[in-house]
Amino acid sequence: MPSGMFSLAILLFVRAQTGSFLPAGLAVGAFTLSGAIMSPLLGGLVDRLGQPRVLLPCAVGQSALVVGFVLVLRTGVPLAAIVASAALAGALLPPVSGCVRALWSQVAPDAEALEIAYALDAISQELIYTLGPLSAGTTAVLLSPTFAVLLCAAVTLAGTALFATSIYSRGWRALGSERQPGGALGSGGLRTLLVSVLFAGVVIGAAEVGLPALAVHLGSRAWSGVFLALFSLGSMTGGVLYSARSFSSPVAGRYVTVLLAVEFSLTPLILVHSLVAALLFSAIAGLGVAPMLSCQFSLVGALAPAGTTTEAFTWHRGATVAGIAAGSALGGTLVQAIGVNASFALACTGAALAGMLAAFGRGRMEPAPRKDPLALSASDVLGLSRPASLRRVA
Repeated sequence: MPSGMFSLAILLFVRAQTGSFLPAGLAVGAFTLSGAIMSPLLGGLVDRLGQPRVLLPCAVGQSALVVGFVLVLRTGVPLAAIVASAALAGALLPPVSGCVRALWSQVAPDAEALEIAYALDAISQELIYTLGPLSAGTTAVLLSPTFAVLLCAAVTLAGTALFATSIYSRGWRALGSERQPGGALGSGGLRTLLVSVLFAGVVIGAAEVGLPALAVHLGSRAWSGVFLALFSLGSMTGGVLYSARSFSSPVAGRYVTVLLAVEFSLTPLILVHSLVAALLFSAIAGLGVAPMLSCQFSLVGALAPAGTTTEAFTWHRGATVAGIAAGSALGGTLVQAIGVNASFALACTGAALAGMLAAFGRGRMEPAPRKDPLALSASDVLGLSRPASLRRVA
């Protein structure tokens, strides 16, 4: 939840303290960017040390830094100090999402269940980024922006502690005893995927700028939130439909197909000129987002070299965040310079580029079949005992 809460909470808090959106926007950017940069480093530590030994110190450290951030701003510090303190707080964001996705492959009983788990994980992202801002905004209005930021810190600490002390998190170990040179990025297939993920992030960022701009263009500013909510609802619907199906086709080829569907579902928004059409196509535009993320999760989990799963998922998050930021910035610029339709054209272009990269790199991204660690080996057939570690996994 804090991933969906922090940006709005910090924006409202800094705006209330300084009276300007400039330092507020810079603080949010610094918080988000430092988190994206540090996330793969923290993910690598998780793969080496285990989840609780990284998550709990991060949660305690970030909560303390957030409290410090609040105290510093209330004393009236210069802009540089605001940005620096926000960056420090963002750097210790616990990599819970990467840890959860690293767990799925060891919790799901088979490949089909793993696909469903990744799809439901993608659906949960829409809930997080819908309920998170709503929670932060409501708290800021009913109590205060200061309390909203402190609530984010409290939720971070409590939620991370709850997760990190669970039997699943405590029992997780990275598969593989030796890390490849370069860590997760030692996989050529993963590097190819991450470039595609970057352009796929542009799709989300451009759409999330274009939908509110479309509401303003249609003279219905109040419908901005409705358009975004319908986009998220469409994504959740697509994710549920996707998870309800069994697929025999390779996931890399499926990913290309989903990106093509994303492009087609966004295209009508370029031509929308009425409120009714905007409502309908806002929902349709989101249908492919959760399936797209689900395919990405499946590919990251399969392409990550042994012992680097958490790091790989944190690289995925960093690429997604970077793409969303780029799509938002460029989309806003295009709306201002050309018009609202240009942002949706950018989203379609991002989907097309992501799809082309995935299609050309399909051979590299198609994961090789991995041997089931619980499958019978020749020694098992001969009656030799299975190692105790595999009995524990069973």
